[in-house]
Amino acid sequence: MATQSTQTLTLLSQLAGDEVELAMQALAQAMKQLEQGQQQKSLLGQYQQEYEQQWQNVVQKGLKADLYRNFQGFFSQLETAVQSQNAQIEQLQSVVLQRQQMLQEKQRKQKSYEVLISRANSLHEKVERKRDQKMMDEFASRAKRTTM
Repeated sequence: MATQSTQTLTLLSQLAGDEVELAMQALAQAMKQLEQGQQQKSLLGQYQQEYEQQWQNVVQKGLKADLYRNFQGFFSQLETAVQSQNAQIEQLQSVVLQRQQMLQEKQRKQKSYEVLISRANSLHEKVERKRDQKMMDEFASRAKRTTM
């Protein structure tokens, strides 16, 4: 009976270990997406700075109204892209946090199975020692009776 419960706990622990592995992979993927999003934001920021520099150069030379509208339209689109990227980064940060919490939950579950297995093994060993001691006592008692 005890070995079956230990085997069941071992199986559950292995399944929990698989869940931990999947949670770790999901977290790694989310972190990678976040990093890519942050890199894209950085590139957008650099592009924005370069374009602003071009804007300053063009303004110093003087510009026509249609060119001014083009620059303003592009700046507006670029700002929208940066805001969108910021929103995406916030969402990805939230996903990373959720996946970290999920991983911790899966690790706690696995650890609890390991504790239960350890307790079951300790109990089994205690019962075995008790049984062995009882057998040794009976053997000593029989040996004493036969020598008398």
